[in-house]
Amino acid sequence: MTRETDYAIRTVLYLSGRENYFAKAEDISKTMDIPKSFLRKILKQLEKQGLLRIKRGVSGGITLIKKPEEITLYDTIIAVEKNVALNRCVVNKTVCGFSSQCPVHPVWFKLRDRLIKALKEINFSGLISHGTVL
Repeated sequence: MTRETDYAIRTVLYLSGRENYFAKAEDISKTMDIPKSFLRKILKQLEKQGLLRIKRGVSGGITLIKKPEEITLYDTIIAVEKNVALNRCVVNKTVCGFSSQCPVHPVWFKLRDRLIKALKEINFSGLISHGTVL
């Protein structure tokens, strides 16, 4: 998982714990220790994926479009990474000349399927209820 994905998860987690799922970018940046330049990029990706809305201006801020129980870790990871894979050959077989005879190659696919299933079962409402609301 990239740092960018970690920051995206922190962002959605923070918003999930806020009243009306709303916050200012500065508050997210400070509280979740996300550099502002990274946060802007992540917010755009999450907005493009339909997870949040960005309102600019003095009365602006960031709001989740969906409720925390409707947003999974999978949704957030896909917003940034575009796919889930444990190895690059799972995303593109042509990057490895051994894919056709590699005994580990099918294992990566099975593990990826299990990981995706698990990520789709974990929503932010559950994460908030099991941890401290920031």
